[in-house]
Amino acid sequence: MRTFGVIHFLFFIIAFLVCQCVQAQDFLVTTKGDTVAGKLKLLLFDAEKKVQVADASTAKTIYSIFQISSFRLKNETYKPVKGPTGFTFMKLLKEGYLSLLSFQPQNQVNYDGRYLLRKDGSGTEVPNLSFKKIMASFLSDCPSISAQIQSGELSKKDLEKIINGYNDCIEQKTIAQPVAQPASVVVDAQRISPWETLEQKVNGHEAFEGKENIQEMITEIKNKIYKQEKVPNFLLQGLKDGLTIPELQGDLNAAIQSLQ
Repeated sequence: MRTFGVIHFLFFIIAFLVCQCVQAQDFLVTTKGDTVAGKLKLLLFDAEKKVQVADASTAKTIYSIFQISSFRLKNETYKPVKGPTGFTFMKLLKEGYLSLLSFQPQNQVNYDGRYLLRKDGSGTEVPNLSFKKIMASFLSDCPSISAQIQSGELSKKDLEKIINGYNDCIEQKTIAQPVAQPASVVVDAQRISPWETLEQKVNGHEAFEGKENIQEMITEIKNKIYKQEKVPNFLLQGLKDGLTIPELQGDLNAAIQSLQ
């Protein structure tokens, strides 16, 4: 009986350790939706932030910030966001329609900055000065929360309460909306056509630096249009920053304009 109990105990310990290893494994999710597991290393010293992933065979692959949807490192989630210092990786602290993230202020290594990001891609740094004015304006689409900030009833120390209240407000407004009519096929065609034109011209253009990244970003944008999802601002900005070929600027501008 004692031997039987010891064996069961050992099985429990092994299963627990295996579970811990699986849970602790770092991984990266690309803008294409692929998940890549391995040992992650942040490369933050260049203007364009990157992540290096080493797999089990020690093969190393580097992903640009514009190729990454999110990644998990040491049990913390990071997302690419355009913040006060440009495009960078921010640590996700609280997720929702309005999410709270932390970032590294300029010339600092600690994630001491706080940033609010909506799912539509708009965001703002949580300010130390003019908190009442900036936050009341940013959250003005929820008048009750905005008014409480303006009156001083909610202040910076109530940031979590502000986020929860705003997200509840948006959820209630969404529920109250009438059922949307099916999306028009004509509208979809109008939105996707300029992107297909741009894609064809990029594919047919002679090789240029970053061409593969540009193609991947266009593919990701097209996927979001087909799914009727919001195209993140950082993705559009990355495309504009990366695609600087003069003869393609007209097609690029037309494609971006189609999303307005």
